[in-house]
Amino acid sequence: MRKFFLSMILALASAAMLSAQDRQWAKNDVLAEPSRWGGTFATYPEGQPVPPKAPKGYKPFYISHMGRHGSRFVDGSRFYPKMYNLWKTASERGQLTPEGKKFYEAYAEVYSQMLYHEGILTLKGQRQHRQIADQIYRNYPEIFKGKTNLVALSTESSRVIVSMLCCLDELSDLDRDLSIQVDYGRPYYAMLIPESHSNPNFKAMEPFTEEALGKYERFAKEVFDEEGVIGRWFTSTEGLDLDRESFMYDMMQLVSDSDNLDFPVPEALRNVFTPEERYAIWRVQNYSDYMYTGVAPGVDRRRFLEMSVAAKDIIDRFEEDQANGVALRMRFSHDTALAPLVSYLGVNGMDAEIEDPYEVEKIWRSYDIPMGCNFQMIFFRSRKHPEDILIQVLLNGFCATLPLPEAAPGFYHWNDFKAKFNKLAI
Repeated sequence: MRKFFLSMILALASAAMLSAQDRQWAKNDVLAEPSRWGGTFATYPEGQPVPPKAPKGYKPFYISHMGRHGSRFVDGSRFYPKMYNLWKTASERGQLTPEGKKFYEAYAEVYSQMLYHEGILTLKGQRQHRQIADQIYRNYPEIFKGKTNLVALSTESSRVIVSMLCCLDELSDLDRDLSIQVDYGRPYYAMLIPESHSNPNFKAMEPFTEEALGKYERFAKEVFDEEGVIGRWFTSTEGLDLDRESFMYDMMQLVSDSDNLDFPVPEALRNVFTPEERYAIWRVQNYSDYMYTGVAPGVDRRRFLEMSVAAKDIIDRFEEDQANGVALRMRFSHDTALAPLVSYLGVNGMDAEIEDPYEVEKIWRSYDIPMGCNFQMIFFRSRKHPEDILIQVLLNGFCATLPLPEAAPGFYHWNDFKAKFNKLAI
């Protein structure tokens, strides 16, 4: 199987095969922003509107947040020298086409700025979390009136911890009497990132069925011409340390991540894939992400189901935080937690099962879990009836839906959320 595309992300269903018009819409949507074709490598979106106000008589009083680290360099031990040495060897052996030579020269130009930075948060990533903090403070000022208590939790990843600290530092600048309690580490992994081997309760997913793998293989082969793309860059790959499957995924990471960096990248590197190829790569990766974190038929749904721990934590901590006077609870993690979480909660319909790989792209879009991705639940209490609580949900600062009856446009009853998700599914 093309394991290089099996990384992470989301889902929803459609009734019939995508028409040609539907496919053109999906393609245009992917290519509308330069970084979207990279899926989870997409940069944090801009232009979030002010969220709708709650029905009359309701006031915001609590926020439950789950966020991903901001923009970073490509992760993986010695990723950049591995890629550089492959291209350098091919160049020295005369195995590059003119187009391949242009890419190698472009990569060599910025290589020293990437070297040893694998997985490190960029300055852009830091700014994203300050931007998110600004939006929270601007949109819900009532929560910050008077002394405000905040609890924040993080994984042990340095890029996640720095993202958290940037967000908290910005909130501290905005609210001078903000009281912050911070913790991190393995005790929280069952909720923050259960797929991690550091999770004390870690359990591996079952292997995908032959039927599911076959469906993926056929789809990938039909959608993306891997050999044709490699043939544009190399006259021959003989003798090179080049596993086609992992190499193409590494190329996608290297190129699509360029928008997350703090320095300009040459156009010969940025545009080494054509728009058609970028769209094709995204389609394959998008489907593999759905298989890994959604409810694709014929696969182990452990990554999806184990986020019931996070959903229940949202419920349990709400009661605890109300008793302790905590107004914000912020969790900082990775895309491999955000994607299955919003899928498990059915955000924007992402909990649906899709049989046809060609249908996935219509609604399941991996770039909805970009760098800096965050899911927020805003709690509103009725002034007249304090036990009457509504919630509003935001994904990346945009209003999102839940599979619950609406109490008002964009708002849901907290009791309905508890009734649906106050249980462990795994």
